[in-house]
Amino acid sequence: EGQPWVLPVVHTIEAQMSTDPTLDHEYLPLDGLRAFTDAAARLLLGDSSPAITQNRFCGVQALSGTGAVRLGMAFLFGYYPNKTVYVSKPTWGNHFGILKDTGFTDVREYRYYKKETRGLDLQGMLEDLRSAPEGSIILLHACAHNPTGVDPNREQWKAILAVVKERRHFTFFDCAYQGFASGDLDADAWAVREFVQEGL
Repeated sequence: EGQPWVLPVVHTIEAQMSTDPTLDHEYLPLDGLRAFTDAAARLLLGDSSPAITQNRFCGVQALSGTGAVRLGMAFLFGYYPNKTVYVSKPTWGNHFGILKDTGFTDVREYRYYKKETRGLDLQGMLEDLRSAPEGSIILLHACAHNPTGVDPNREQWKAILAVVKERRHFTFFDCAYQGFASGDLDADAWAVREFVQEGL
């Protein structure tokens, strides 16, 4: 029918919120609602994550996933010394516009999708990450890769992690679909959690 599908839980929560007399329309702080951003960080990273237990995380509430990627990339452009960004080939079309808008001009692609197998081009990806300038920003899709739907398995993620660590790259995870790829919030966050566990 060409219409977006609204999850039933969204309708339920909207109805509950509309009758909650404790809710108001006050402005939030610039970085958002702290209880929400802390809960979102725990959802993605896991309660036992070193980033959580050592209080090495912060959250900023953004308007949508696009807004979150935009804020993150603007922060990196302003404060991270390397201005080379790698995105998967293909990637979500908005990534290019966001990167351009935030000031990045050296945006390159790493091989990702292999048409012949309809799967991950792991060898090509690893070769491209190895040859990338040390300390490059590597934009990765945490799960449900957009637009291919092809995700690395855990062993492949470990191989990617090893190259990223060896080349001292900075990883930026776009995690728009946690819970939608496998139906399991923890399984879909595995790559992010593994990178954090390894100090990345």
